[in-house]
Amino acid sequence: MDAELKNTASEANGRRIDPTCMSHWLPRLQAAGLPVPRTILVPMSREAYRDVFNLFDGKALEGPANEFLRKLAAAAAEIGFPAFLRTGMTSGKHSWARTCYLTDPARLLSHVASLVEFSECVSFVGLPCDWWAVRELLPTTPLAVCPRYEGMPVCREFRCFVAGGEVRCMHPYWPLEALERGGVADPEQVAAQLASCPDEHEVRALAARAGAAVGGAWSVDVLETRRGWFVTDMAEAQKSWHWPDCSVAAGGPRAAPKASVG
Repeated sequence: MDAELKNTASEANGRRIDPTCMSHWLPRLQAAGLPVPRTILVPMSREAYRDVFNLFDGKALEGPANEFLRKLAAAAAEIGFPAFLRTGMTSGKHSWARTCYLTDPARLLSHVASLVEFSECVSFVGLPCDWWAVRELLPTTPLAVCPRYEGMPVCREFRCFVAGGEVRCMHPYWPLEALERGGVADPEQVAAQLASCPDEHEVRALAARAGAAVGGAWSVDVLETRRGWFVTDMAEAQKSWHWPDCSVAAGGPRAAPKASVG
């Protein structure tokens, strides 16, 4: 396990970690030697989380949030800009320029507030924000940009559903409807490009290794970059959006697509 992760993993002792949280599965992928983005995890205390809500009431931050922001800023400086910012559960990537795409250290607080707000509103109970991640922005070749998602780039990416070390199915990450909602020009042509995978064997092999490293049933997201294929995200299979016409998904949940890739 990387020292960057080892230093924070010990702070989880006595705290329940949701398996879908990056703090659960990322150290296991790193220990198995899988290609993942360079990442620094930073814990967020309950006091710091409550403190951030002062912003929504027009109040100044107090000590807990400032200390958390100091650690997050140090992590971002070490990773370098632009960086990819997310919580352990989500990146809020459909608000790309305000949430996960961090280009300016002076805007860190604004991005944190946007991610806290999104996490609070994404479901009836919200998503926890007790872990945060600053990740390197992998070099990709976007096939399109979503103007309705604040310039979010669309790259070739695949979601595999695995059980242990076995890949049960593999799909393009972006369905046509998502491209249309994002305002992509010529979405059908882009969808066809995104569905083409000359390296399918490699993608499946990476997903299988990820599943074996973590154990259980998962969705595994694999992204094409100029440095090769990277595993960027995982989630428990029953919590992950699945293409509805897939035979593997028959009878399973129909959750909305996760917003946590990266």
